[in-house]
Amino acid sequence: MKTTYIKQALLTLLCIAATACTNEDYQLYDTTQKDSAFMEYINDNDEVVTSINYSFGFDIATQYVIELPVKLMGMPSDKARAFTLEPDEGTTMQEGVHYTIDHESMYIPANGVETKVKITLLRNNDPELQQKEFTLNLVLKESEDLAVVGQNKFSITYSDIHPEYAPSWWVSWAMPAYRYDVAQKFFELFYAMKDVNPTVIDEMVTTYGDYFTNASDFQGPLIMYSSFLNKYVLIPLYEYYEEHDPSAIEGWAKPSPM
Repeated sequence: MKTTYIKQALLTLLCIAATACTNEDYQLYDTTQKDSAFMEYINDNDEVVTSINYSFGFDIATQYVIELPVKLMGMPSDKARAFTLEPDEGTTMQEGVHYTIDHESMYIPANGVETKVKITLLRNNDPELQQKEFTLNLVLKESEDLAVVGQNKFSITYSDIHPEYAPSWWVSWAMPAYRYDVAQKFFELFYAMKDVNPTVIDEMVTTYGDYFTNASDFQGPLIMYSSFLNKYVLIPLYEYYEEHDPSAIEGWAKPSPM
């Protein structure tokens, strides 16, 4: 009898504890509170970062687009909710000269939990971009619809400083004398091959990095992929400058298709 009583008492206590936990769980989120927004940019290494640095380098593009994710902390709503991104202290970029930002996308969509704001870096409006870096520091501001929580600042730095010297993979025995415009043309021809032979291009970019930023002369692209580069990049490069600017290939013998 005593054992039965003890079991009933324990069962009652467990029920009370479970009820208390359930009530507490229901109180974790207050539907009347103001939801929040925060930034979360994930780089190519799957790391959450608060800043990025970009250089146009050998790219021939005149713009570069960054998509900055802004996410919801709270419950989705049946209406769109606006937020504000503003330049913060330390910004040296000028909107319309160095960048544009999509003001129309600054809201969490109805029934959504995330959006991406496009920031376009502009290359051709300021000659000083070839001499120094410019920075945009963005801050996420509270709005009527959304408070701010967690990461609320993001920094973008960019430049168009042309590499003065040849990268180490630019080997003299296989290539013309280094010039920035020649290197640009080299990569224009190289990336044009992505439509023809994407497997090789993707393999080389994985191995050496975009624009060969991780390559060197030791087991570099001109050694490991000499036949491919000669046929599809270096011979067209030679023929282009043979017609348009012979001085660029002076002293360089036309490559063999091997």
